[in-house]
Amino acid sequence: MGLSGALAALLLAGPSHGYDLHSTLEAELGSTWVTRPAQVYLTLGRMGRDGLVTSRRIHQETRPDRQRLTLTEAGRRAADEWLTAGPSDELVARLAVARLVVPERMPALVAAMTDERTATLHRLRAARADDAGGFRAEARDAEIGAVEAQLRWLEGLRGHLDEIAARPRVRVRDERAAESA
Repeated sequence: MGLSGALAALLLAGPSHGYDLHSTLEAELGSTWVTRPAQVYLTLGRMGRDGLVTSRRIHQETRPDRQRLTLTEAGRRAADEWLTAGPSDELVARLAVARLVVPERMPALVAAMTDERTATLHRLRAARADDAGGFRAEARDAEIGAVEAQLRWLEGLRGHLDEIAARPRVRVRDERAAESA
């Protein structure tokens, strides 16, 4: 689901527009999950076509009009699915967005992610015994190592989820101003 899941989840907080959604992702995740504005707008267009969001044009006097986006019921389901059962390679993005829109769910999300990654680790270790020939064993070891690292990371979060959830939202302009100072 990727970007559309993240955008839908951000819209759980209420209506917004593309620029704010992109800026929020950029500010929260920095270079760990890069999206370009064009990707955001293209994805939002697809989400509208697929019935996940509705949009309303907002006229602005001195700037181009904006599209105010609102989640549909299908969009809410997609957002919840991405947060709770999205791709394992998007754990960081899922938790970053959850911090902003459903911080009270972070402990449950971390627990569910830990359970899923633990089950995956057990499957990978069991399959490791069957890896023979070529580079299969080494490739499986790389997968196992990646899942073990994710589990360590998730465990490290558990002790300070309240503090993470309470951090103020970063704004791109604030971050850029701090870098130039």
